[in-house]
Amino acid sequence: MTTRLNTQLSLSDPGDVLAAIPHMLGFHPTDSFVLITMHDLTGTPRFGATMRVDLPCPSQACLFSEFLLTGAVGKQQAEGVFMIVIGDRPNLAACPETCGGACHATETPGDGSGPPLHDVVEVVRKTLLQAGIITAHAVHTPAIGVGEPWTCYYDEDCHGVVADPKESPMGALMAAQGSVTFGSREELRELVAPESPEVLNRWSAKLDALVEDAIDSYDPSRHATDVRTVFGAIRRIATGSALTEDDLLGVLQAVSDVRVRDVVIGAALTELARPAEELWLTLVRKAPEPEVVEVAALLAFSAYVRGEGALASVALERIEQVKLDHNLGVLLRRSLDAGLPPAELAGIARDSADDVQLLLDEEGPC
Repeated sequence: MTTRLNTQLSLSDPGDVLAAIPHMLGFHPTDSFVLITMHDLTGTPRFGATMRVDLPCPSQACLFSEFLLTGAVGKQQAEGVFMIVIGDRPNLAACPETCGGACHATETPGDGSGPPLHDVVEVVRKTLLQAGIITAHAVHTPAIGVGEPWTCYYDEDCHGVVADPKESPMGALMAAQGSVTFGSREELRELVAPESPEVLNRWSAKLDALVEDAIDSYDPSRHATDVRTVFGAIRRIATGSALTEDDLLGVLQAVSDVRVRDVVIGAALTELARPAEELWLTLVRKAPEPEVVEVAALLAFSAYVRGEGALASVALERIEQVKLDHNLGVLLRRSLDAGLPPAELAGIARDSADDVQLLLDEEGPC
């Protein structure tokens, strides 16, 4: 599941809402089921969390609806939802063997003239309604692009075209906040993809040498020194200074110690959050295995607490490719799938953030 949390957007024309979805998720979704939670329905309705999953196999509609209700939707305490089906091809790889050819079919209501996957939408609507969550809108569009047609599932007179995502007020807002909207999820994955094998091999050899040096010259104060090394690098990025390869290797070696990682994770809750995330993003592309897992966890946590669920998810994929049982990675994945609000997740690093602030106060401004 991809989630961008705490997105504020006033309820408006469905075509405008559809145009905002790429910016709300961080990328342009295809063949996706998107659900936006709604709040304050008795006053001025507003949107909350935006969640995206691959289109489910129609035969698994009941399980899918329960997954939404017991997970992200329930966690958000939604009063209503806005459902959007994009495309019509379910994720075949996720379909069970018992599904058979149903996964390849486009399910439509009645005479087949209505929007695709109507049966899935109806099951989700009924499941949520039993929990007191209404469906304010349910629409289908082949794709999110200017001029693409959209159609409501429950009102044949409700239809239109998607507004230009580039002209979306949400797009302007996200750009002003420094967020980037990618053309696809694959483009987002490329952001955290490893560099060339030559770079990874060179870094692996250098890290091995650093580890041997550390063993030969044992220093009981190494933990504190490593923490200061990491924050020295973050401060330099904050002031626009470049880091050398040796600087980056030193940071990577330091955060590979989970004791150091569990301190510097608190940077995500301080004024150094942006330069720290820039450092994690640089390292996650260059780090070899197994060192990549800790810096990927730092990137995932940083992205998550500022509401960038899509970036957090692809960072977690890097961890899962190396170590499925990585403790922090498992915690973050479960939190993301359950739609845990960033403020609640931030609690696990609150003490670390306090330690970081003490360190920053001791060392003074950048």
